[in-house]
Amino acid sequence: MWSRSSSPLFLVTGVLILIILAGCSAQSDGSTVAPKSVGGVILVPYSDTGNLFSVQKPAEWSVTVGDAIVVADPRDGGATSVQIHPLFLSGDYRSMDAEDVANYLVGAAARYYPDFSLESVRETTDGRMIELVASFTTQGTSKRAVYTVFVDSPYAMLAGYEAPAARFASEEETLRAILSSYAPITPPGIGQQGAAAPRTSSIGPLRDTTQAGKVQIRIPDNWQVLVLPGCAGLIATDSSNPARGVVFLNGLHNDIQSGLPAGTTPERYITEYMPRDFSTVTNTRIVQYDQNTDVSALGPNVKAMIVSFDSQGVPALGSFTVGTRDIGGYYSVVDYLWGAYTPPDTAEIDAPVLQEIFSSIDYSQSTIEQCRAIQSASWGGSSRGGSSLSSTREEQLKDWYDKQDREDIFMEKYTDFILNQDRVYNPDTDQVYQVDQNFYQYYDTHREQYQQQNMVQLTEGQYRSHVPLDGNLHITPN
Repeated sequence: MWSRSSSPLFLVTGVLILIILAGCSAQSDGSTVAPKSVGGVILVPYSDTGNLFSVQKPAEWSVTVGDAIVVADPRDGGATSVQIHPLFLSGDYRSMDAEDVANYLVGAAARYYPDFSLESVRETTDGRMIELVASFTTQGTSKRAVYTVFVDSPYAMLAGYEAPAARFASEEETLRAILSSYAPITPPGIGQQGAAAPRTSSIGPLRDTTQAGKVQIRIPDNWQVLVLPGCAGLIATDSSNPARGVVFLNGLHNDIQSGLPAGTTPERYITEYMPRDFSTVTNTRIVQYDQNTDVSALGPNVKAMIVSFDSQGVPALGSFTVGTRDIGGYYSVVDYLWGAYTPPDTAEIDAPVLQEIFSSIDYSQSTIEQCRAIQSASWGGSSRGGSSLSSTREEQLKDWYDKQDREDIFMEKYTDFILNQDRVYNPDTDQVYQVDQNFYQYYDTHREQYQQQNMVQLTEGQYRSHVPLDGNLHITPN
């Protein structure tokens, strides 16, 4: 991670950029690269399949991965280093160009380094790339640095190298070569259709099973399945490998008590709230959008993404479809969390098997008919037809609102009970009156004592459709 002592430009990137990536839109097959000599220094290949990148560096230099990838020379305590910071621009930041990003970062950094100065600025005419040459003093050492911002929205890259000013000229050729050698490793195509892989997946043969609630799914013998109540979905996991599983969840955070902050995006759910919902998940990073999955029919705020994360500390790579929705501007719910995940090095060969497992999820035998409609829109099934998906969407919304009404009615009744109150309905005036508890039991056998003689107990719907009036003012005795 860049610190104040090593890189001033990193100080505010957490504010500017909402989501940090382990890769960007560039592609690399991650194949072995032969060592090369630059300025008399031998650079050897370094590959990180967990964080999906490769780079060439001097053999003794260290590589750390935090908010940024840092390749540093341990001989001077990391004062000479290369920083590579792939970014993903979200929300209002999506429209920023390279100059916007650079102005924001440099302006904020100047507060911490009184002698921070720009020696030169070079920018492309299209505004997508800007290069800054800067000098500053940190811990008594004068340093020079070159930082480059590249933007191809929504992807971006902040990259640079720095060294003590006295050695900067002699080190620059090596530093630039290290920086230019960086390449993301293309994540294997989970969910992608293509030719059969030459290797065989270790997942094992699948067999038909019937789980709780009569939900059916095809899984290997060593997999475990947790079926949640109703149509909330299920989680299927490989008991022998925590980095492999299938997720089919619906309606997370669907009440005001557990709802997420209003405006929560699918991207923010993955990076911020998914690790909170699942205690075994850490280090979530969005690698790229899954261009092979069309989710447009599911709604305007649904995204298909390739995500890297750790599951019980084991690196995993998954394809997830996430849909979020605002409720009245008060909070957000997660309508969909669908996907499959597996170790990065076996993702390509596991993908067809994981897709078969996911596609086999069948609620058709369940007592809840709605689950059949939900399953028809499952991950990878968006090509089955937009009209049916739109219909499913409407049915899901109706179910959600019905659930909210039931919960609201429950709370109204609970409040009445706590306050020793009850409610009665007068069909003659279409009014609801708030009365003392047990009033109706007395009234029902003594109607002749009151001017309102046709009052009845409330129906469920009237708890939400009528505001109660004070019965002491509106119910009058004869």
